[in-house]
Amino acid sequence: MSTTLLTGSEAAAYGAKLARIEVLAYYPITPAFPAMERISKFIDDGELNTRFVRVECDHSALAAALGASLAGSRTFTVTNSQGLLYMTEVVYHTAGLRQPIVMAVANRALSAPHSRFPEQGDAISQGASGWIQLFCENNQEVLDNMLQAFKIAETVRLPVMVNYEGYIQSHTLEEVEIPNQEKIDQFLPLNRVRTLDVENPQGVNTVASPEFYMDYKFHQNEAMEQAKTVINSVASDYGEKFGRDWSGLIETYQMDDAEQAFVAMGSMVSDARIVVDELRKEGHKVGLVKVRAWRPFPAEALLEALNKVQRITVCDKNIVFGLGGALGTEVKSALYGQAVIINSYILGLGGRDVTTEEIKKVLELSEKTEKQTTASEWFGL
Repeated sequence: MSTTLLTGSEAAAYGAKLARIEVLAYYPITPAFPAMERISKFIDDGELNTRFVRVECDHSALAAALGASLAGSRTFTVTNSQGLLYMTEVVYHTAGLRQPIVMAVANRALSAPHSRFPEQGDAISQGASGWIQLFCENNQEVLDNMLQAFKIAETVRLPVMVNYEGYIQSHTLEEVEIPNQEKIDQFLPLNRVRTLDVENPQGVNTVASPEFYMDYKFHQNEAMEQAKTVINSVASDYGEKFGRDWSGLIETYQMDDAEQAFVAMGSMVSDARIVVDELRKEGHKVGLVKVRAWRPFPAEALLEALNKVQRITVCDKNIVFGLGGALGTEVKSALYGQAVIINSYILGLGGRDVTTEEIKKVLELSEKTEKQTTASEWFGL
């Protein structure tokens, strides 16, 4: 194992390399493109034996990846923002066809107005697509989630998005431990499942009549439910082998005696940890729950982790218009009927800074509310 400075996109590239991907299909888009650049260098330097399919758009990138996966290849792509939206048709095809593609998404705000800066709305927009979605706190988790994503995907036969924030993570250097290739090969052996076979031609994605379509979707959802157990077991297995246990669906921090808790996902979690430590020193019984897997949504795990607190403050770096923050909305649904006040705050959209001081102010606002708010509050306007 070695330690080096990597950006989030470079960490994603190293994860793809260690997973020994066989096909990379990609169209350049900011800020995801450094992952493709690093993988292409691995290929040019002879460090990775991968077919690099250069395409004319993001839609074609995922379509090419889907074809390669149907042929049995371990396949990877990377995108963000408008590129992910352009892929949407194939995003649904990929999940419906149960293909274990892994896609890194360098989360970026959506137009209009045009933005190059981070928020989580691009991934949130695909929440009903049938993809497993993991969110990363830091660049080390980007690499580790990449490796776990392939194992999860190939176990339950569903695709996985590994989400990390543009610029905040994609272009920022952090120390990252790179696991030994031999140990990764033991953890993640190549598991080809070929759907297309020239020796046995068959139709794929043919028209399904009503008596079959709903049953198929039932089984697809069963696989997503199975993923809850698989994500936990893969994280535990990875922790035993490599010394970093990301706690599966969620991670709790200082929650044993907590009377109130932050809930967040993505890069905000690191700042929230600092806030929790500072408030603990001041005598406040505050804890943190990090949502690592947004799909499948860990409702049962959250209920267990939060069933003793009196107040929950959810920080959302996304907006579902007319509803509120996606994470806040789903936390309220998961804990419906519990004797707890849940307040949701939207902050950091389009790259606006989210500092530890602002997270403290969010908690102060939450503490002043005497009853749960129905909608998410906007912070920092």
